[in-house]
Amino acid sequence: MIMDSYKKRNDAYDRMFDNYSQAIRGVDEYRDPVNDWKIDLPTGYDNAWTNGSDYIVSDDAGFNPNVGSTQNWERMQRQR
Repeated sequence: MIMDSYKKRNDAYDRMFDNYSQAIRGVDEYRDPVNDWKIDLPTGYDNAWTNGSDYIVSDDAGFNPNVGSTQNWERMQRQR
Protein backbone atom coordinates (compact mmCIF):
# COMPACT_ATOMS: atom_id res chain seq x y z
CA MET A 1 0.00 0.00 0.00
CA ILE A 2 2.83 2.40 0.82
CA MET A 3 4.69 1.52 -2.39
CA ASP A 4 1.51 2.06 -4.43
CA SER A 5 1.09 5.51 -2.91
CA TYR A 6 4.75 6.30 -3.59
CA LYS A 7 4.42 5.21 -7.24
CA LYS A 8 1.27 7.28 -7.79
CA ARG A 9 2.92 10.37 -6.29
CA ASN A 10 6.01 9.93 -8.47
CA ASP A 11 3.86 9.45 -11.59
CA ALA A 12 2.05 12.71 -10.79
CA TYR A 13 5.39 14.53 -10.34
CA ASP A 14 6.60 13.15 -13.68
CA ARG A 15 3.48 14.46 -15.47
CA MET A 16 3.84 17.87 -13.82
CA PHE A 17 7.50 18.10 -14.83
CA ASP A 18 6.70 17.09 -18.43
CA ASN A 19 3.97 19.75 -18.66
CA TYR A 20 6.28 22.38 -17.14
CA SER A 21 9.12 21.44 -19.49
CA GLN A 22 6.86 21.68 -22.56
CA ALA A 23 5.53 25.06 -21.44
CA ILE A 24 9.02 26.49 -20.87
CA ARG A 25 10.25 25.20 -24.26
CA GLY A 26 7.07 26.34 -26.08
CA VAL A 27 6.23 22.93 -27.55
CA ASP A 28 3.31 20.50 -27.70
CA GLU A 29 3.68 16.74 -27.97
CA TYR A 30 2.24 15.06 -31.06
CA ARG A 31 1.96 11.43 -32.10
CA ASP A 32 3.68 10.70 -35.43
CA PRO A 33 1.57 7.95 -37.06
CA VAL A 34 4.12 7.21 -39.80
CA ASN A 35 7.09 6.49 -37.52
CA ASP A 36 5.07 5.50 -34.44
CA TRP A 37 6.78 7.91 -32.07
CA LYS A 38 6.15 11.10 -30.12
CA ILE A 39 7.51 14.42 -31.38
CA ASP A 40 7.61 17.91 -29.91
CA LEU A 41 6.47 20.69 -32.27
CA PRO A 42 5.99 24.44 -31.69
CA THR A 43 2.98 25.29 -29.56
CA GLY A 44 0.07 27.44 -30.71
CA TYR A 45 -0.98 25.52 -33.80
CA ASP A 46 -4.21 23.59 -34.29
CA ASN A 47 -2.99 21.24 -37.04
CA ALA A 48 0.19 19.25 -37.59
CA TRP A 49 1.10 16.99 -40.51
CA THR A 50 3.97 14.61 -41.30
CA ASN A 51 5.21 12.71 -44.33
CA GLY A 52 7.51 10.55 -42.24
CA SER A 53 10.52 12.85 -42.32
CA ASP A 54 9.18 16.43 -42.38
CA TYR A 55 6.57 18.25 -40.33
CA ILE A 56 4.12 21.06 -41.13
CA VAL A 57 2.09 23.02 -38.56
CA SER A 58 -0.83 25.30 -39.45
CA ASP A 59 -3.61 27.34 -37.87
CA ASP A 60 -5.80 27.07 -40.96
CA ALA A 61 -8.47 24.41 -40.34
CA GLY A 62 -8.96 23.88 -44.09
CA PHE A 63 -5.26 23.47 -44.85
CA ASN A 64 -4.36 20.11 -46.41
CA PRO A 65 -0.74 19.66 -47.56
CA ASN A 66 -1.80 16.73 -49.78
CA VAL A 67 -3.54 19.15 -52.16
CA GLY A 68 -1.12 19.90 -54.99
CA SER A 69 1.62 17.72 -53.52
CA THR A 70 3.15 14.47 -54.71
CA GLN A 71 3.94 13.48 -51.11
CA ASN A 72 1.60 11.66 -48.73
CA TRP A 73 1.00 13.79 -45.61
CA GLU A 74 -0.75 12.34 -42.56
CA ARG A 75 -2.42 14.40 -39.85
CA MET A 76 -0.94 14.05 -36.37
CA GLN A 77 -2.86 14.12 -33.10
CA ARG A 78 -1.73 16.26 -30.18
CA GLN A 79 -1.15 14.24 -27.01
CA ARG A 80 -2.72 15.52 -23.82
